[in-house]
Amino acid sequence: MPAKKLSVIWNVTGKCPWTCKFCCMDSGPKNCLPEMSLEEKFRVADQLGSCGYRVDLSGGEVMFNRKDHLPLIERLSANLGRENLGISCSGAYIDDKLSRRLRHLVSDVEMTMDTHPDRDFPWRPKAYHKTAAKAAAILLAAGIETGLQTVTTTEHRKNGLLEELYAWICEAGINNWSILKFFPSGRGVSYPELELSDDDCRGIVAKIMAMDAANSSIRKPKIDIHYLMPGSEKPGTCRCVKHSIGILPDGRVTSCFWGLDMAGRFLDDKFYLGNLTEESIGKILSGSRTRYWLDYCGNCAIGDVPAHKPETSESFNYKETV
Repeated sequence: MPAKKLSVIWNVTGKCPWTCKFCCMDSGPKNCLPEMSLEEKFRVADQLGSCGYRVDLSGGEVMFNRKDHLPLIERLSANLGRENLGISCSGAYIDDKLSRRLRHLVSDVEMTMDTHPDRDFPWRPKAYHKTAAKAAAILLAAGIETGLQTVTTTEHRKNGLLEELYAWICEAGINNWSILKFFPSGRGVSYPELELSDDDCRGIVAKIMAMDAANSSIRKPKIDIHYLMPGSEKPGTCRCVKHSIGILPDGRVTSCFWGLDMAGRFLDDKFYLGNLTEESIGKILSGSRTRYWLDYCGNCAIGDVPAHKPETSESFNYKETV
């Protein structure tokens, strides 16, 4: 089995008020992918709590269904301890009342911001970044550690875009800034031209680190360059299962939450580990599919998947047990 302090990214829903063009989960208000019932989610929360994992709730938009997901957050927080629970959201439903409630339940809240809030970004809906900016101010005022992540694309090669964003992040007092590389997964498979070359990634990382080194302000954020971003000082070897797994809204467990096409299907059968509506997390993480990833020593496995080779119900039976 993987290390005890496994990081679990749990996409609890595909529902979202936004329809971002390159969403890795194909989320939106009309998303109709299957989703576990609240009772099933509670059972998963109890299993994760007994294992002592770090859990980050994501979506879709976690707060789209606050009636169910706030009790789920409370249950996870009680089981894991607030220090082991984070939320990734868009900020769409964050207000003073909600932030005061979250302050006692989660260690941090992270949102996505690709550009300065006043600048339009072609692949995000109008007001997306302004909504995150407003929520960040509310969360920080409530004393919640607040982070932003930027999914870098070829758009970020433009002069001034990252500089504007970094200046705003420092002025706003954001605690953490995560830099990720765009992968053409989910709806993003329709935009392969947005994926940066390795040299472009290294140039962006160098620019960000230079800005940070030149900034002596105590308000500057802690910067985290994702390990799959060329130029990062972190080892680029695949972390699937050794460090993290993903849970999809219907209970399927994946070794990599980026390994999906726009219909929520796996890009390759190997990314599927099991289904929590049929098996316990312990059984799934002790199975042969998990052992494949524990033995895997290569770089990012998404790059090994042949183009246009998503799994299908004919090629793989989700009810299979190992």
